[in-house]
Amino acid sequence: MGDKKFLSHGCTLDCHDCCRFSVEVEDGKVLSIKGEKTNPYTKGFICKKGKMHLDRLNHKDRIYSPMKKVNGVWVEIDFDEALDIMSEKLTYYKNKYSSKSIMHYDQYGTGSVLKCIENIFFNYYGGVCIQKGGPCWSAGMKAQKADFGDVKSNSIDDMKNSKRIILWGKNPANTTIHTMKAVLDAKRNGSKIIVIDPIYTETAKSADLYIRTKPGTDGALALAMVKIIIEKNLIDYNFIKNYVYGFDEFKEYVKSQNLNYLSDECGVSVCDIENLAVEYADSPSHINVGYGIQKYKNGGNTVRLIDSLGIITGQIGIKGGGVSYSNRVYPDILDSDPYKSYLYGENREFYVSDISDFIEKSYETDEPIKMIVVTKSNMLNQLPDLYRLEKVFEDIEFKVCFDMFMTDTASKCDLFIPCTNTLESMDIIYSSMTNPYITVNEKAVNPKHEFMDEYYFFRELAKRMKMKEYPYVEKEEYLEKVIAPLKDYDSEISLQKLIDTNFTIDTDIAWADRKFPTETGKIEIYSEYAKSIGGTYIPEYIRNESTDEIEKGGLRLITVHPSDTLSSAHYMDREDMAKVYLNNKMAEKYNVKNSKTVILYGKKGKIEVTAVIDDGVPDYTVKMYVGWWKKHGNPNYLTESGISDFGGQVTYNDSIVYIKK
Repeated sequence: MGDKKFLSHGCTLDCHDCCRFSVEVEDGKVLSIKGEKTNPYTKGFICKKGKMHLDRLNHKDRIYSPMKKVNGVWVEIDFDEALDIMSEKLTYYKNKYSSKSIMHYDQYGTGSVLKCIENIFFNYYGGVCIQKGGPCWSAGMKAQKADFGDVKSNSIDDMKNSKRIILWGKNPANTTIHTMKAVLDAKRNGSKIIVIDPIYTETAKSADLYIRTKPGTDGALALAMVKIIIEKNLIDYNFIKNYVYGFDEFKEYVKSQNLNYLSDECGVSVCDIENLAVEYADSPSHINVGYGIQKYKNGGNTVRLIDSLGIITGQIGIKGGGVSYSNRVYPDILDSDPYKSYLYGENREFYVSDISDFIEKSYETDEPIKMIVVTKSNMLNQLPDLYRLEKVFEDIEFKVCFDMFMTDTASKCDLFIPCTNTLESMDIIYSSMTNPYITVNEKAVNPKHEFMDEYYFFRELAKRMKMKEYPYVEKEEYLEKVIAPLKDYDSEISLQKLIDTNFTIDTDIAWADRKFPTETGKIEIYSEYAKSIGGTYIPEYIRNESTDEIEKGGLRLITVHPSDTLSSAHYMDREDMAKVYLNNKMAEKYNVKNSKTVILYGKKGKIEVTAVIDDGVPDYTVKMYVGWWKKHGNPNYLTESGISDFGGQVTYNDSIVYIKK
């Protein structure tokens, strides 16, 4: 038996918690992954998704050699040939059509710094077409930037200081187990837990009060609460006077709104809204906002209206208060581009919601999309309107996918490049969601080939393409430069210190200093920035247009995250059919039986699914979990590729479906 060691590592899944692991290694094999007990956030426990990094490391279907498609059949090749193909294709298309004939699509398949090295490579290449906005959080991020100048949150442990905690459209029982633990700890400490959600979730089962809203109307509820708080004179005048810009304009708008109309819109009685508003205004109250509420056309304004509750009651920058959406600690501090690759390339951006239009319209220009490189994403699983996107994707002349497995996206490509599992790669990981600690990922085992690590693959590709300015340095040197700005906070910072300690520069209370990086230096409830990105000056309630289709017989499709997979990553071995959840009333209306197969129709296609009767789902709504592959019945063949009022958020939850047996 060899020496057993425990290595530092952080979970690279796109999750709020970004857990720190203790990885047990012996004789070149990973024995276990456990939560790091000394980490103040992880506290020694992790979810099954984190533990499954080990399952995926040794999975029977993992691919270790590059492959190219010949006459529609995959043929195994070596890395030398794969690099030659990449070099030849990138050189050819750049010379003939410009570098903008290349699209690079990536998302959140892994969150570590050097897994994004291809962004640096493509800058040195000259810049390519890249996405903005996206399927996750973008409307809410822009909303909080408009209001506060940045996106910050109180620590989850601060909830113990709250009289009440409102989980608004958030189901941490499924999506962020450390937040859920903090909520339950706060409840045991005397905090009242309130869940606002169209769906009666696992989290709602632990709440003291559950309030069901109609999907897409959270803004109406927030605005109604604001109206009551103002009319009952429960606002914090001193806070508004000193730290808020534009309250008078907002107050006039609120005054013009009809409370009964807002109540009818959101489906919550005036009496219940009044009780909720009065209770919330009794400081300190905390709001924790989920991402599902901004996956509608009105998503950005919805988050701004929820923000306004904390703003007018002066519950920003205090213990037990805050409106928590996300927590950007490191993006503007770490030097993620230490060799200034941005000087060598200018990218052309498109909104994710518009990807199919963007590709098709490019063929009418001098810079048609001829090649796409997909990294860190199973885009033909996760993006909306897949019937159309699949066809548009297949029409691209040359397609490349970096992945560990033959995903739905990889199967449509011409070249497959296998990549490392996180356990095979040294890196740095941090979160902009909840966990404020930065972690060094020590390499636990070696990959089967050096070039499976994207850092070394793209370094070699740059060498073959004779990119003279590319940083041909080892990982350690690169990462030391990335973290160098942290020396302003700790002069002795180093990769080794990050391995040996739990390090953060964050504070428990967001905005405690009352310094807001907006144009006015105050919270801007009247925001020029919001207007400049397509929103309105003040947060307004915008009625959800898709509601009209429901009134004509449609059902709203809400897609949510399960507890056992992160997007499609952990459903690859499932053999069963995807499931659709609907309540008894809707099942009777459409003559649907529990556990029986039904067909869901969207505007462009259909899928077969298994019906599950669940009275936690509201009327005229069906629920499906994200992550199902095409073979299972992927709901994204039914979702529509809409875009939010601002921020470029994909509006998955505005999708309407019809059901047949």
